[in-house]
Amino acid sequence: MGALSPIVLKSAACEQLMPPSQDPLYAGLGQAVRIGTELLAALIVGGGLGWVIDTYLLDSNPWGLVVGLVLGAAAGVRSAYRSAQRWQS
Repeated sequence: MGALSPIVLKSAACEQLMPPSQDPLYAGLGQAVRIGTELLAALIVGGGLGWVIDTYLLDSNPWGLVVGLVLGAAAGVRSAYRSAQRWQS
């Protein structure tokens, strides 16, 4: 019960071997990749849910997909904004 998982042990070993970079370029690049990934994931989830609603529930092509993409984009932009605010402070 008290044993650590292999992922935690591997993560701890990697941190000892290679400390995080203090170079601001790499810190900013990592943040930009994270924000871009969150935005893309929100678009994929929103579009996927809209497509499922169109195809299986309402038969309202293409409006479910359009609404899902718009809501996904809004959620992604909100998440990106919040991440940028946390990183800035």
